Amino acid sequence: MKMENIHIEFKKIVLTMKKTFLKGIIPLLVFACAFQACVDELDQVNPNALTLGTFWQSTADLNTGLNAVYAAMRDEDILGILWDYTRTDIAVPFSHRSNATGNPIHDQTFDLSTNQVQNKWDACFLGVFRANQVIDAYDRLSPSNDETADLILAQARALRGYFYYTLHHSYNNGSVPIFRSVPKDFDEFQLTFSSSDEVQAFYREDLQFGLDNLPGTYNAWQADVGGGNLGRITGGFCEALIGKSFVNDNDFASAEVYLRNVMDNYTYELQDDLANCLTGQAEFNNESIYEINYSYDANPLGLDEQNLAQRISHSLNDGNQVQLTSWLTQKYRNERPDPADPANLVNRNIYDSSGDLIGVHENVVRMYSWRMANSLSSVDDRDTPMYGVEMAEYGREQMAATHARQYPNFIKKFTGWTTNNGGVGELEGPEYDNRSDINIPIMRLAEVYLLYAECMIEKGDLSEALRYINRIRKRSHLILLGSSSDPSAEFAGSATYYNDIDLDLTNGEEAVTLTNLMEHLRFTEKPLELALEGDRTIDLRRWGVWKQQLEYIAQFQYDAWHFRNNRMGKNPTRWRCFAMPAGVIPSYDSFADSEFIPDYAFRVPTNLQINGNRRTNEPFLRDHLIGSQNFIEDVHSYLPIPQDEINANLNWDQ
Repeated sequence: MKMENIHIEFKKIVLTMKKTFLKGIIPLLVFACAFQACVDELDQVNPNALTLGTFWQSTADLNTGLNAVYAAMRDEDILGILWDYTRTDIAVPFSHRSNATGNPIHDQTFDLSTNQVQNKWDACFLGVFRANQVIDAYDRLSPSNDETADLILAQARALRGYFYYTLHHSYNNGSVPIFRSVPKDFDEFQLTFSSSDEVQAFYREDLQFGLDNLPGTYNAWQADVGGGNLGRITGGFCEALIGKSFVNDNDFASAEVYLRNVMDNYTYELQDDLANCLTGQAEFNNESIYEINYSYDANPLGLDEQNLAQRISHSLNDGNQVQLTSWLTQKYRNERPDPADPANLVNRNIYDSSGDLIGVHENVVRMYSWRMANSLSSVDDRDTPMYGVEMAEYGREQMAATHARQYPNFIKKFTGWTTNNGGVGELEGPEYDNRSDINIPIMRLAEVYLLYAECMIEKGDLSEALRYINRIRKRSHLILLGSSSDPSAEFAGSATYYNDIDLDLTNGEEAVTLTNLMEHLRFTEKPLELALEGDRTIDLRRWGVWKQQLEYIAQFQYDAWHFRNNRMGKNPTRWRCFAMPAGVIPSYDSFADSEFIPDYAFRVPTNLQINGNRRTNEPFLRDHLIGSQNFIEDVHSYLPIPQDEINANLNWDQ
């Protein structure tokens, strides 16, 4: 190659690297940068400007740098709630629900140039670079007997461990470059990719350092270090993530040790109400092992994170950019509340066919479970208000979307649906900028329980597995699994137990087995409890069922029914907003008080073959038909190396 061509290629590489490097290497100095003139007489040095040589001089500087690492955690592409779950059995994008095509993540046609592939990589490595700045500065300062500085180092390493955990489980079969310090010249950027085992050992070492040197919980931070420390990464999270990483390797014996310790030797406990974990009304509670802290405050550093709020809440409610799959929606609808649990008893208004209130039916069992109520809306849910109004009424306010057409449901997780604002929806106005200050959990105790239950199933201890699964189910007031005579039956006498894992009340003699309990954990408990949480991509990949599961849910077809809401004509009909399996007529005969839930809320045809008010076999309600056909295990189970990295790193394939 000619020298001038080599020079041009080198310049392109450097320019490409600059996008990631400059954001990571100088985040704290951006407000101090001065433009240098191209002529000698204007080439002046600002004596007040911060430089790498003048800034990293104290523990206060380290803490400022650490704040920038936490700020990097707020990038929504790291968790990928608004897109990564749409390539699994959990969710579909709004574009699919409106019958549009061409979403590369959902269609399994993404490649190294897809925006989300690049954005997640950039977000994680931005966090790595910022953490390395703090770690390098600590090493240069070598502070002695400085507990504050030591805690800063432990946080930076724990956060770096999390970024590398995410990279390892997201990209290139776990093989990515390991940056142990901030690159200082071009050659130090040209790292060969470390093996998956090397990356795993690296992030586990960082997490172990955090486990050994950080307060265990949020409460411990407050008590041992002082107020104002809520939201900092904890030793408990480090230990839980190490345990989870062993589950991801199917090393259940090693995982058990860490998960058991998280459950027994910290102060974590399930919240009585799942909404406390997901709606911002009880942030940093005792179920939260780690959550990303968001607020409406402006960022004083003037970095990319100008607004410290998140846009997930508005995207799920007002924008409705993500829907749960029809398969998962039906699973939520089929969960049965425990009739023996007083928390499931409600008073329900009774209306006549004209929509006039004619009475109240007292102490009737809820139509749908509390777990569904905290996760998903349904237009016919008579018992759970959303933003202060009955769900069939939701959408009358001008700013609120309605259950209609491509909006058969709303995801309620990570939104303020518990707010009583007359059905307005998420906060609107220029001051909110379509953003929210609701914290987003990365890990909570319920996930640890389910990880531990999987370890117990693999070990053959079904009673222990049922104990922790049922604790989660009891929190949502569901009928419990197994038998009340089982040694694990903690709630015998105060709860109803299914006698078999198939959830069939008529077949009480079938025993709980390893096979059906594992299937239930994988395809009922985990997706229903952890929808949009818990790294579903990792689970489907390690179970070896990703394509099989997409093909399974893609086979089902659905009808979309019009709904005349529960005030029977007083409000507009919700057009094509209620999904049911094809050929199934909506009916409430299975409910104890079915006579008070009239089927005529739906426009039921007299002839199922000819019906102008009902669309049969709605293609926009069918799940992952294209994606299930396109999915190739070796191509799509991990994200590819982004194009920018290939352009910038001369050794990416060495």
